[in-house]
Amino acid sequence: MKILTQSLLLAAALLPVTTFADDAPGFDVLKSMSVADFRASGLDKLSDAQIKALDAWFAEYQRQHPCGTAAASQAVPAAAAAPAAAPLDDSISSYIVGDFRGWTGTTTFKLENGQVWEQVDDGIVTVGARQHAKVTINRGAFNSYYMSVEGVTDSVQVKRIKP
Repeated sequence: MKILTQSLLLAAALLPVTTFADDAPGFDVLKSMSVADFRASGLDKLSDAQIKALDAWFAEYQRQHPCGTAAASQAVPAAAAAPAAAPLDDSISSYIVGDFRGWTGTTTFKLENGQVWEQVDDGIVTVGARQHAKVTINRGAFNSYYMSVEGVTDSVQVKRIKP
């Protein structure tokens, strides 16, 4: 993911901002990514002009490579034939079972709805003990998920280990 992000940033930096700006009124990377994904990928460090160049590059790429949607539509019947896990909503809200004190890089979160989530990133956040902390888990890009805890400013990347 880091290599992809760096490659896209390099491509965006090398392309003039005005080359595709008029062709790309519909694409906006800020609207296409969650805040957590935007921060995690390092895009928050770009200037407005660099973000516009990246938007233009993506729009032009999508215009020049329309086969991505055709390939995706051909893959759907094959995927539909195979049994799949129940889809995960774009957002889940629940409460942590027991005390919540933050995350340490390897934290497992047990939720009242029966799901168990595990921390993916190596971030560390420490807060005072909270009982019955409300959490919201949002879908990010590339099948990633980010958990926010009410009253905590940071979010943590997580993966579901028990449905």
